[in-house]
Amino acid sequence: MNSRNLFYVRSLQVKFYFKKNEIVKTLFFLENYLFSLLKQSDEDLVIKLKVKWIYDQIKNNNYTNELTKNLNVFRDEILKKQILNLIEFFSNVIEEKELNNIFDIFKKINSIFNSIIKYSGSNFVTSVYFQFFQYIYRDDFKNIGELKKGFLNNQMQINDKFEDIFNEVFFKFYILKKKKLTKSLYLFYLLISFFKKNESKIS
Repeated sequence: MNSRNLFYVRSLQVKFYFKKNEIVKTLFFLENYLFSLLKQSDEDLVIKLKVKWIYDQIKNNNYTNELTKNLNVFRDEILKKQILNLIEFFSNVIEEKELNNIFDIFKKINSIFNSIIKYSGSNFVTSVYFQFFQYIYRDDFKNIGELKKGFLNNQMQINDKFEDIFNEVFFKFYILKKKKLTKSLYLFYLLISFFKKNESKIS
């Protein structure tokens, strides 16, 4: 599985935390695949059909095509059950337009996501805010005013630096300035945060 098949934040997390953890790498791959469907079509029905297809492939242990061969680790029966639940919740969020309802569904998605990471043997916890904002960004959510009102001053507990910096850049540029969150922009702010951390240690 190539890092190009992962969202750039996830790619860094794999590099630093999960080099040998195939379950988490595959989970991140599936997350990226599902979220990338949002840019492939404006039709909710088309997206839902593609989600249903990947659901059926995993359910039937069909890991022979170009995409599903990357998901072979989900043959594990415990993993399969959790993954299918995760995909079902994601399918529910596609047609949902109310921001609070979307966030409530993502709480459930995040809970399953973290239980799978724990099952893999890791104590890493991914933030529901990071997953939610990543989805909102990739879905090109139109009601920016609603996002500002609901989350701009929200006290978010985010333990991972990679996810925390994404959320910072998300609000600073996408929410307030409606600018694209490029990988180079994200890395720039990530490097600044590391420099600040090192300076505080020295002082």
